[in-house]
Amino acid sequence: MKKIWILISICGVIFASECDKKIDRINKEIEFAKIHNDNARKLSLELALKEVQNDCSKDPLFYDKKLEAKKLKEQEIEKIEKELDVLNEKKDYMSKVEYKAKKKALKEQKDKIKKEIEEYIDNL
Repeated sequence: MKKIWILISICGVIFASECDKKIDRINKEIEFAKIHNDNARKLSLELALKEVQNDCSKDPLFYDKKLEAKKLKEQEIEKIEKELDVLNEKKDYMSKVEYKAKKKALKEQKDKIKKEIEEYIDNL
């Protein structure tokens, strides 16, 4: 019976949502602040906890969605960085103007995606 409870506990941790994980981390930080009599930190953490709980009450997968969106955009950025590496390898076979134009376009695309990441996460 004890083994079953341990297994259930482990499964609960593995399948915990990002909301649950975030709330857990903040609660641990609050306890740490209490132990060290850091009232200012404790109050700011309690405020952050209320915000997280509010976000999670609206959508239990709120932070899961944010994390997934960030991962997808980071994959796009990695793809562009690989394209930049390939472009750099082909540099000697292109005109300077063509190389600079393609490099600039890729960097602008990368910057645009980074900005989209920030905007998307802020708007969730």
